[in-house]
Amino acid sequence: MSDQDCHCVDPTVDKSDAQTPETDSWIEERPVKTAALPEAVGDNMSRFFGDSIDTFDDMIAAIRTVVEGEGIAIDELCHVDGETPHYAKTENETYHFRCFYDGIALAHLVDEPVEIRTETPTNDPVDIQVSPANGATVTPPDAVMSFGVTTESDVPADEMPTTREAYGAICPYVKAFHTRGDYERWAEDVAATTVGIPLDAGVPIAAALTATSSSWGAE
Repeated sequence: MSDQDCHCVDPTVDKSDAQTPETDSWIEERPVKTAALPEAVGDNMSRFFGDSIDTFDDMIAAIRTVVEGEGIAIDELCHVDGETPHYAKTENETYHFRCFYDGIALAHLVDEPVEIRTETPTNDPVDIQVSPANGATVTPPDAVMSFGVTTESDVPADEMPTTREAYGAICPYVKAFHTRGDYERWAEDVAATTVGIPLDAGVPIAAALTATSSSWGAE
């Protein structure tokens, strides 16, 4: 997906006058994919997607439906022409993205190790090495990440969002942080319902988002 089509930038992501619903937004349950989402997050995602969202698996299924069920492909990632703080390197190519999580997805799409560099909302670097066979190595090792969806979407409640609308509502709230405390401070001021998890625990979600329909159905 081109930079023009991605629509992953949300000017409200850093700070908003809207009140973020109070919730315990840290996910302790493992595996993460089957963990129950906080009620406020599940309710907001359910409203946005027009379907019941109670777990990460439900969120994955909803996103896959939006992208027509076959899993996110390389050309559907949020590519950017030019340099960004979020880039991924394979053996032969460097990709720049709107969101660092595209680099994690890329590792599963190219089926080879990928080196990812991103920055936190406070411009601190985070390095991630992802291998489909061996998982992720994260520096700093206690880094965490967020998932979320805007509370300011104008998608009608009775309509399925487009791929562009889904990326625009979700991608600005997929961030990396050095610590859980950093995430929680950031989450207080964004116009979204969000959850936080250890960054390495988020890798299986990328694998599920990019899986083919046959392998997804077999899980």
